Parts: sequence; C-alpha cells; structure tokens
Amino acid sequence: MAKIKITKGFDIRIDGAALPERKSLAPAGRVGLQPPDFYGIKPKLLLKEGESVKAGTAVFFDKERPELKFASPVSGKIKAIHYGERRALLSIEIERDGKESAETFRKWSEKELEKASPEELAKEMLEAGVWPMIRQRPFSLIADPKDKPKAIFISMMTTAPLASNPLLLVQGKEKMLQLGLKIIQKFTGAKVHVVFGEENTLYKALQGVEKHIFTGPHPAGNTGIHIHHIAPINCGEKVWFVAPQDLVRIAEFLTTGRYPSKKVMSVAGSAAQNRYYYEALEGTPVADLLKGTPEGDLRYINGDVLSGALSSREGFLGYYSELITVIPEGRAREFLGWITPGFNKLGFSKTFLANLFPKKTYALDTNLHGGHRAFIQTGAFEEVLPMDIHPGYLLKSIMAKDIAEMEGLGIYEISEEDFALLAYIDPSKNDILGIVRSGFDLIRKEA
Repeated sequence: MAKIKITKGFDIRIDGAALPERKSLAPAGRVGLQPPDFYGIKPKLLLKEGESVKAGTAVFFDKERPELKFASPVSGKIKAIHYGERRALLSIEIERDGKESAETFRKWSEKELEKASPEELAKEMLEAGVWPMIRQRPFSLIADPKDKPKAIFISMMTTAPLASNPLLLVQGKEKMLQLGLKIIQKFTGAKVHVVFGEENTLYKALQGVEKHIFTGPHPAGNTGIHIHHIAPINCGEKVWFVAPQDLVRIAEFLTTGRYPSKKVMSVAGSAAQNRYYYEALEGTPVADLLKGTPEGDLRYINGDVLSGALSSREGFLGYYSELITVIPEGRAREFLGWITPGFNKLGFSKTFLANLFPKKTYALDTNLHGGHRAFIQTGAFEEVLPMDIHPGYLLKSIMAKDIAEMEGLGIYEISEEDFALLAYIDPSKNDILGIVRSGFDLIRKEA
C-alpha cells in the first residue's frame, strides 16, 4: 500500500455540485450509440435503419479489430443513423420498444468464474459488446484482450470539478465490485491497484488487491497520476484501467447473461436544475436528464468541465460519461476586465482578490478571458502537473511532430485528461487537448 500526497495542482471550485441523493428516472424512449466516444476505432455498421435489435445485439464493430463489437443497450429498432463530414459515423439512434427483450449469453456462477480462463471470459465480453469498458494506457484506447498488461488500475476517487463520486456510483453493489476485481485479475499476472482518497469502509473491505491513498488538489484523482507514481509506463508497456461502475457492470453481465443496460450518473453545473444522481439507461438523451432545466445560452458537457466532450441538449449520454455538466456560455464582453478587483474571479495566478477566499465556489462560464497568442512558457504548467516530465517541451515536440522527442519527454505517460488543467491555466489559450490528441494520432499512424 502507498500513501501519496500530491502537492502540485489546482482545484477549480465551481458552483453546482450534485447532491449525494439518488433519484428515479423514467426509462428513455430512445437511446444513442456514439462511435466518436471510442478513440481509435473505425466503425462499420452491422444493421440498417428500421431493423430490430435486442439489448446486447451488436450494432457496429471495429474494422481493424472485427471481434470488437458495440451493442444496443435496449430492445427496439434503429430509428436513425447520423453521419458527419466525409461520411463519418456520428450516432445511431435506437427507438426503445419497452419489451426489454435481450440477447442471452452464458450465465456464470461464481465458482465457474473462479475456474474460467481469461480467453473464455474475453470471448463472452467481446460477443456481447461489454469489452469496451476496459481501456488501456497509453492513448486511452480500448484494451486488446490478447495483451498482458503491466498492471490494472481502478480509481475510487476523483478531484475533477463537479465530477461524480465513484463511491456513490457503486453504492449498494459492493459485492459485485469485489467480484469484478476477481474477474479483472485474471487478465494480468501483475497487480490490480485500487486507489482511494481516504480510508473508508469499502477501502477496508476490498480483498486481493493493492490499495493506495492519494491526497491533494486536482489532478490527484486522475488515473494517469496514479499510474505515474505507482507503475510508470515505458515504451512498449501497457496498463489497463476500468471505471469502478463498469467493473460492477462486467460482473453483472457475466453472472446474469444479460447486457448491463443501466448505469448511475449525475447532473451538475450552476445552470442545471435537479442536480442529483440518477440511474439511467446507457445512451440516455441529455434532454431527459435535464428536465426542469430551462433552455438558454448554455454549454452542455458530457463529463467534467476540463476534459468532458461538448454535447447538446439533443445529444446522448456518452459511453464513458458518468456526468452531465451544464454551465452558462460566456459570450458577453466584460467591462474593465482584468482591472476590476475580481472578488468573483477564480484564477490560478492569484491576480484577483478571490484568492483570499480559498473555500468559496464560483458560477464560472465558458469565457476564455483572452484570445489565442504565441505559445509562451511561464513555468505554470510544471506547478500544476504532478508528473516528472516537462509538459511545455512535450507539447512543443508534438507541435514539431518530433516522435523521438515526444517519446523521450514522456508522451506514453499522459492522457488528455491529465493535461486538461494545463489548458485551463494556459495564458496563450492553446488547444492543448487537441495538441495532445494530434501527438497520439501521429504515433499510432507511424507505429
């Protein structure tokens, strides 16, 4: 066990946290599958508009790995297929019929799971479209079942602004979580690491895994930070990671033989109403989750405000998302701007008087407070990234497309969410997450 205190970082204190209370939500009349949720795949449809599906029916697969399938979470029919530029597949909309019919897969007892080989379990999970719940570093791709990862990480904590509490997401399903940990251990000869923010009842109850405690400001809760401090990734190595709730869903799938269609998520943000935790169908429309929230000039985000994906009220809950955040757009120009004392302006540089109130929260909007300018290095990146790398030089090596230098500066260690805080404090207003993704794309293309 390791107890690691993170000192570098910065907490973005935003109004609008979800209350720790679970509410019921009527099942959605339609759901959506969004291939862009899965980085690194080339989707190919298996069905056409108007065709019927059951929960667990494969809807599309990856051209490069045909065994990797993606399934419908409900029974019904394909209502619409939406394409983007160059016929890129954006979403598949499925109209739910309410019959709850499902594809049937093998139902494993706990004794059978103990004896099962990883190849047998992977085959079942691939066929049912459950395998994409397991991802790998580097690059945050869907894991390859043929790999033997260096380690597997499960994060039971989060420090991202307004993020869902993993402990609340698995509340009442602790036995399934323990079973999920036993299942995932079969895929590696190395250790399974579970990270908490503090000692609690679940921390004491879990068995057969390496348990750690991380404390400190954001990004202390990021899986990438945990990996860096416990099992750093070198060239050629892979580390898997799974969200705790997805680990529960994997265990439920294998013990029931049915696709696990439901997940718990939360609604947060200063512009959102009814900010609670909800049990919802995978791919539920964002509008269904925001009933009571008036329409307006708002930003809808699948995930947290730093690393989440831009959505719309007509969009769907992302496959890996456990949070919908709603904040105001910041289109209005500000009178006097930086000249004001800034009692209500949260900033990293301590320019404003708001920094005199360390526990105050703020109703932040999307205003960048400046425009794009030349990339300057102020040393601020190193102050908020608790990794033994040089983030500014790494970003410049990506922009220069120098693969050898990227590798030497630690690109295999990072993910976009680890650099999201850098984008927030960047005085040059660069698209840092886009730069990181372009580096991943280049290395994967040249590999």
